[in-house]
Amino acid sequence: MRAVLRPFALHAAYTPIETIVFFSIIGTLAYFHILSAIKHSAFLSPTYVAPTLRPAHALYKHGEWVGVGGSRWFRAKNEEGKVGVEVQQVIVSLDKVADKEAIPDSITLATSPLDASTANFTHHLTHSFLSASGRRYTSLCHRPSASLNLSRSSHHAPCFTQTQTTSRTLTQTLTFAPGSRDEFIHALTKKFTVEGTEHGRVFFDESGTRFEVDTGKAGEDIGQMKSATWVAYAARTLVVRFWDLAKKANSLDILLILLGYLLMHTTFILLFTRSRRLGSNFWLPLAILSSAILALLVALPIAMSLRIPIDPVALTEALPFLVCTVGFDKPLRLARAVFTHPHLTTPISTNGQSKLKPAPKIITESLTAVYPPIIRDYGLEIAVLVVGANSKVGGLREVCALAALILGVDCLLLCTYLAAILGVMIEVRRIKTVRALTARSRSPSGSSASAKRPSVALPTPTLRQRISSALLGEKGSGLPGYVAGAHVVGTPITSAFKVTSSSSVGSALEDTKEKEKEGKQENPVARLKLLLIASFLTLHILNLITPLTPTRYSSAHSAVVSPHGGVVGARRVDITSPAILSVLDSLAEASGVDLGLGDEDEQEVVGDELDDELFVKVSPPIYIHVSPPAPVLAAARAAAAQVQAQDAAPKRLTTSEMVESFMTSWTRLVGDPILSKWIVVFLAISISLNGYLLKGIAAGLGVPGAGRTSAMKGGVRFEGGHAAEEEKEKVSEKGGLVRDVKIHAAPAPRYSSPAPVVHRAKAPSPVPAVVPTFTLDDVDRKLKASKLALAKAKASVPSPPSSSSDSNDSSEDRQLEGVRSLEECIDVFENGPRPLSASLALLNDEEVILLAQNGKIAAYALEKVLGPNELERAVRIRRALISRSSITQSLESSDIPLVNYDYSRVIGACCENVVGYIPLPFGIAGPLNVDGTLYPVPMATAEGTLVASTSRGCKALNAGGGVTTVLTQDAMTRGPAIDFPSIVNAAEAKAWTDSEEGYAIMKESFESTSRFAKLQSLKTAMAGRTLFVRFATATGDAMGMNMISKGTEKALETMQKYFPEMVVLALSGNYCTDKKPSAINWIEGRGKSVVAEAVIPGKIVKTVLKTTVESLCNLNTKKNLVGSAMAGSIGGFNAHASNILTAIFLATGQDPAQNVVSSNCMTLMEPINGGEDLLMTVSMPSIEVGTVGGGTVLAPQQAVLEMLGIKGAHPTHPGQNAQALARLIAAAVMAGELSLMSALAAGHLIRAHMAHNRSQTNTPAASLPTTPGPQTDPIAGQLASSSASRLPTSLAHLTPSSSTASLPPYTEKS
Repeated sequence: MRAVLRPFALHAAYTPIETIVFFSIIGTLAYFHILSAIKHSAFLSPTYVAPTLRPAHALYKHGEWVGVGGSRWFRAKNEEGKVGVEVQQVIVSLDKVADKEAIPDSITLATSPLDASTANFTHHLTHSFLSASGRRYTSLCHRPSASLNLSRSSHHAPCFTQTQTTSRTLTQTLTFAPGSRDEFIHALTKKFTVEGTEHGRVFFDESGTRFEVDTGKAGEDIGQMKSATWVAYAARTLVVRFWDLAKKANSLDILLILLGYLLMHTTFILLFTRSRRLGSNFWLPLAILSSAILALLVALPIAMSLRIPIDPVALTEALPFLVCTVGFDKPLRLARAVFTHPHLTTPISTNGQSKLKPAPKIITESLTAVYPPIIRDYGLEIAVLVVGANSKVGGLREVCALAALILGVDCLLLCTYLAAILGVMIEVRRIKTVRALTARSRSPSGSSASAKRPSVALPTPTLRQRISSALLGEKGSGLPGYVAGAHVVGTPITSAFKVTSSSSVGSALEDTKEKEKEGKQENPVARLKLLLIASFLTLHILNLITPLTPTRYSSAHSAVVSPHGGVVGARRVDITSPAILSVLDSLAEASGVDLGLGDEDEQEVVGDELDDELFVKVSPPIYIHVSPPAPVLAAARAAAAQVQAQDAAPKRLTTSEMVESFMTSWTRLVGDPILSKWIVVFLAISISLNGYLLKGIAAGLGVPGAGRTSAMKGGVRFEGGHAAEEEKEKVSEKGGLVRDVKIHAAPAPRYSSPAPVVHRAKAPSPVPAVVPTFTLDDVDRKLKASKLALAKAKASVPSPPSSSSDSNDSSEDRQLEGVRSLEECIDVFENGPRPLSASLALLNDEEVILLAQNGKIAAYALEKVLGPNELERAVRIRRALISRSSITQSLESSDIPLVNYDYSRVIGACCENVVGYIPLPFGIAGPLNVDGTLYPVPMATAEGTLVASTSRGCKALNAGGGVTTVLTQDAMTRGPAIDFPSIVNAAEAKAWTDSEEGYAIMKESFESTSRFAKLQSLKTAMAGRTLFVRFATATGDAMGMNMISKGTEKALETMQKYFPEMVVLALSGNYCTDKKPSAINWIEGRGKSVVAEAVIPGKIVKTVLKTTVESLCNLNTKKNLVGSAMAGSIGGFNAHASNILTAIFLATGQDPAQNVVSSNCMTLMEPINGGEDLLMTVSMPSIEVGTVGGGTVLAPQQAVLEMLGIKGAHPTHPGQNAQALARLIAAAVMAGELSLMSALAAGHLIRAHMAHNRSQTNTPAASLPTTPGPQTDPIAGQLASSSASRLPTSLAHLTPSSSTASLPPYTEKS
């Protein structure tokens, strides 16, 4: 063994860094291997418990049910006189199963119509449902009377079924003849694939109640998940699994496992304290722990390759056993040998030269000294564990095999990985010792002074040091040359690096050897651990304790091996549970078997020969999820939300209620038998610890005047007798002082001197004189005089107006502290602490403004230099800079809001040079029924009557059944311009792009840039030798301009490989077309193309809209179609589609500039049903919206999207949220169009605007001071007094149309 490990130990000692890196890489690879095994483990798959169960088999014997093996049941079902029954439970539940949405608790199976629906479903299951062969349950069921060969005919004997109901579940128990269950259950649990997703069988009834057979799949399989979300699923499943197992565990096993974990933590504490004795509080225990963890990581893949079963439950329970088995005594023994080596910090003299022994030599000598006992202990422990691994005890066998592997790997790592780390620690400790001696030699009381004195006076340890020494032991107490209280690690205080003589070295070596001999003669820790391991194995083998055996969590003694080497113990159905036991008892009674009270002859069992034995096979239950009808579900959720809102209201409890609640909770807590004992233990520890601490504090403060002395040394100043008494009352237990004087000056005295305070109304303050020396009393006196001067100044001179964005006391703070000179501010800026934001934190706002005005800080970079935690301050300072450099200088004190805004969402995403935000009025129109769902219509607008008008349109549309929408296209476009040397080259590129080969190459390159970008088409056009290519692609829930631009750029790079002579003039060649009116968007579409339709009854047109169907249709034709055509409009065949669209854009965080393209709309109206009703359609081919990116990252806009239920990306169908927003916009545009056209037809438009949009109180006054503007020529700028004067006088009277004949006359209102 020594010959095998010696080369590795030598290599590690002389190449420590390479060894550490090598094992770090090995550990990383092992970690990923283990992670992959965990990910593919069936134990952590996100499935609920039922599908992981295995069938259980039972025999009714002596009045009770006894579990039997599966082979016994298979033999018995074919024997004469043996009755075999297959039991299957079908659980119809309203509770949440797998990934189904939770049903409110207020809905039960007794709620109408669920009661009738559930009864119909169970009747259908037992009487009408057909199996794969076309047989019903009545043809496959178990009939008790027929099984016992009684007089009743098997055809007329009833099937045995039993129903158990609770408020939210119904358990239907079915029984089958042997071999008949699979045929029926396979038909019931058959899976169907819809749109690529597997679903279970679904049943509906007339009321709309939905019954879906749960297939046991809770979503995507963890092994197939590519994102990091599988970790969350696995963690949740792990917690659920262990909670289920803990509920079924015995109390003794839980206590044993708890005791094991306490011992494990005790082992960690001992590691820390022993490492502290060797002079290391952190690095040595960390190195030993990392070595142990690395051993576990390396051993697990080896165990998987050796097909050693690893059960997650057993591994978790065995973790304390593994930690205590591996232990840390052997690494600590090696570390002790290294750090107590006589030549660790003591040079040796060879050939007249003094030099330190190399660290690798110290490591090899230490390994040689401690190697025999360590290898002996490893060998004995591994031998005992091998015995346990060869035992027949399930669970223990696997744990012992794994522990033996870990010990073997730990032995290798001890001689390599840990030895390398210890070599590095030797060098670090030597460097620290050299620095300490160098610092001591440079001090006035250095080595020369200490050499004259026979001893060194040690400093008095503080209270903290005494407490840590008492609890954790003295640091370095296990090292040679330790002096109590000196707190110097690794070397004697005065003799470090002193050249040793041969006699001193020899004596040191002899002492070391004697200690090693003592350790070899008696090692109680190793013997005790070996004894504990042997005792633990013996108790398991004798079955006296069973925390590691799988019987608690699996009734089978065999484990199921996963495809990836992991082993998961699958549990059988628990036949002892009340729900199943009651069914089995009823089955036994119905089968004519006495429940233990009949003739003794019927209960006697002789070998395997038993007449009329009843064998059953209980299969795992099948879950069927019930979904109530939509109206019932919606009403229940609304009621639940109302109750939740009422419960959320703060309730003020009286004092007596609070006391009663506390006492009730405390009584429940202390009533637990285990917690009560722990409370007593912790209370006793707390009392003893507090007494010890109070005694130590009293001892530390027992000197009279000690608190006052320490306070005076801390720099406390007193302003007089009364003030001194107040300050004394604030002295804390440690002698400190709580100061309540607010000082706003920069805390770094080396950057600035105290400046005299000058009032802002006076001339700029001069540069303060430099004070050579001053005391704290001088500062107090000057501050007091400054406050008095300011108070007098405030009484006589009015204070200047302060900015609304500043705090109330910001102006007073600036006056108190003053503004430092430019030179001082530059000194702080350039020489202050880093990062730069820390220096600027020492300056107030005025001083930062001074730096910016002098070019030291760019106004656009304020957020960068001030740091992410000072974004609002950056906006405030930029606002002041811009305001003071403008003509009006009104921005700083304007009503533009500044505070209470999350600028972190804006910076780098939405806006630059931010000086505030502009709030817009936000209203809700509707609700509007769109495709069967009611949506509120969010609108941010400053136009009066717009929201009210849209609401009127919504009311009319809802009365007709709502709006139906269709999405005809979803493709954002980008059209780059590409130049070629000639039209021939351009034509060749156009032909290649239009070909299937070129399109496939461009599509592959384009879609490689994003998993959401899906290229749909390429449209090309030539203009001379310039080729325009219009890329159209789906962009998921994002509006998609950045996404498609990135994909287009990548596709053009690929295209250039085939046409190297091409030159990309612009990524956007206006062939898209973006934010400009164009015919191609109107014809081809851009973004989401939506068509909406609605039917408005004629009665609603007359009563709500106050007009007629004929008038609306005539006006729409003349205005929206003929009028727009006369104007040469492109996509403007509507009344005011951009009004509603832009308001929704602003409310939901869309790009307002894209209303140019998005507002393309054609409104059509036609009479139907003999002219009685109105059919209205709205076609919008280019709605450019998204729910991800852009302005949707802002909190208010996100809140609006969340209100609509379309915030962010759709979790399962990318793009569905953005499409839903486009559908809502088209429907809202229809409501606005209908209301405005009705107002025009009825002549109500102007009167509505005069009443709602011309409020005198809202008319803005002239700005003060007046903003300069260009002068207007009074004659040239004069408006015509009357339009009638310009009309020809010879025009004939017009014949009124049907749309204007019924308009009421205008009346003049004052």
